[in-house]
Amino acid sequence: MTSDFDSLPQSTRRSQQIDFPVAVIILFDRALWWLSTLLSTVRLKLVLRWLGCEYGHGLAVDGKVVVRVRRRGSITIGNNVTIRSRFLSNLVGMTGSTVLHCIRDGRIRIGDNSGCSSTVFSSRNSIVVGKNVNIGGNVRIYDHDFHALDYLARRDPQQDFDHQKSPPITIGDDVFIGANSIILKGVTIGCRSVIGAGSVVTLKDIPPDSLVAGNPARIVRSIKPSNLQSEK
Repeated sequence: MTSDFDSLPQSTRRSQQIDFPVAVIILFDRALWWLSTLLSTVRLKLVLRWLGCEYGHGLAVDGKVVVRVRRRGSITIGNNVTIRSRFLSNLVGMTGSTVLHCIRDGRIRIGDNSGCSSTVFSSRNSIVVGKNVNIGGNVRIYDHDFHALDYLARRDPQQDFDHQKSPPITIGDDVFIGANSIILKGVTIGCRSVIGAGSVVTLKDIPPDSLVAGNPARIVRSIKPSNLQSEK
C-alpha cells in the first residue's frame, strides 16, 4: 500500500523534501531572527519613548535603527510597521542601518502596515508615508538638499545650512518603492504607484496608479487598478 506522498511525481516529492543541512540553517536563521527582532524592537521602543515619539502596536524591528532628532515627538510610526535593518533580515543586499533623521523642525510619519529595509529618512520639513507602503532595500528619502546650490553660500557653514531648500515629501497608500531608489525633495507619489528599482525621483506630482522608473525618473505608464477586491 503506497502513501499519498509516494504517489506524487518524483519532481514534486523532491520539492517537498528539505535536506538536513538546509533545515539546520533555516532553524538557525529563524532563531537569530526571533532574538534580533525581540531585542531590536525593545531598543527602538525605548528610544522612541525617551524622545517623546509615538508608535503603534505590532511594531517589529530586526537590527539597529539610528534615530536622530532635534525636537521631541518628531517621529510617528503607525500600527504593524516592520523595519528591517540587519544584513540577513533581507537578502536584497542591504548596505547599512535604517536611519530616522529629523533636522530642526523636520518630521517623519510612517503609516499602518508599512515596511522598509535599510531605508534612510532625512527630513527638515516633512516626510509622510501612507498605509500599506513597501519600501525596498537601501531606499533614500530626503526632503532637503543637504547643501545650498549657491557655491558662495556653501563656503560658510551657517549660510550653507540656511539656504537649503526643503519642500515636503508625501508617499500615498499602497505605494511600492523598488530597491536602491532615491526620493528627493518636493515629491508627491500617488496611491498604488510603483517606483522601479534604482530610480532617482524628482517628479513633483506623480498621479495614482503610475509606474515610474529611470534616472531621472519618468512616468512609464499607468497601472491598471487591481480587481482582487471586487473578486472577493
